[in-house]
Amino acid sequence: MRKEMPLLITTIFGLVVIFSNYFHLGRLWGLDEIAENWNIISAAFACAVGVVNLTRLHGKNIQRRRPDWPYSLVLLVSMYFYIALTLYETVEGETARWIYDAYITPVGSALFGTIAFYITSAAYRVFRVRTREATVLMICAVITMLGMAPIGDVMINGWGLVARWMQDVPVAAVFRGILIGAYIGALATAMRIVLGLERAHMGGYGA
Repeated sequence: MRKEMPLLITTIFGLVVIFSNYFHLGRLWGLDEIAENWNIISAAFACAVGVVNLTRLHGKNIQRRRPDWPYSLVLLVSMYFYIALTLYETVEGETARWIYDAYITPVGSALFGTIAFYITSAAYRVFRVRTREATVLMICAVITMLGMAPIGDVMINGWGLVARWMQDVPVAAVFRGILIGAYIGALATAMRIVLGLERAHMGGYGA
């Protein structure tokens, strides 16, 4: 029963999602609304589990005075304060919105700015010309980067048009091919889960 029940639940809700998205009959039955409501409930439950997990993990750090435990204290105090605040005045409240715009948004921007340096470092390692494929990749990257910047048209008139053509035609074609392959793989995995052939989501009870 511990194996059959998760498989049965997965199959039922997988069929509900399939009928609600690909069949008109499913929309007539209101399956799309049912699937959306259950999705919201599942997301809320996952957030609740995440809050409990964070509380247990960082609570142990504070209790045992592990290294950097004050950061755990700041995290828990901030999390529960913001939860209580949004429950009191909703996420659209004046104070909650100000905290989000004044703290969370700048922190997110700083993280993305830091990631840019890692991307630059990875690009430097990739663009080292050792093979013909790396040479082609470097040439295309240089054309695109200079073409999208104002200096490209200053150096050579029409460089920006070439860069935009590369993005709109060959890059878009390759990107769509990758997306099609990814969607086919996701569809195959979803069908295996619905049919009970893929049991990795069951954890220790999988085949």
